[in-house]
Amino acid sequence: MELDEIYARLNTLGIPVAYLKFNKPQSLPFAVYYEAGTDIKGADGYNLFRDVTVTVELYCEKKQPQLERQIERLFREYEIVKSSDIYIEDEDMFMTSFTFDTIQYTEEE
Repeated sequence: MELDEIYARLNTLGIPVAYLKFNKPQSLPFAVYYEAGTDIKGADGYNLFRDVTVTVELYCEKKQPQLERQIERLFREYEIVKSSDIYIEDEDMFMTSFTFDTIQYTEEE
């Protein structure tokens, strides 16, 4: 899955979504997503695919289990690791992250 498809899926939540950061402060809830790492793999001397770790962070005023479940359903074909809830005291908000791996195939030359 490519980053544009991840954005399109998250955009269906009806909350602001951005890659890594917003340029302006947002009202809660909102989400950011980003590549958290990539392993480029292949065989016979060729890189054939990218194993990409993606993280989605959900920021809310209070815990929102229904919104968390929506995110889980958007990426249900992947094995998701959900973090424990983190309270960000300086911002008076909660953050929950969801991490999963996706494969991106490279184009042959």
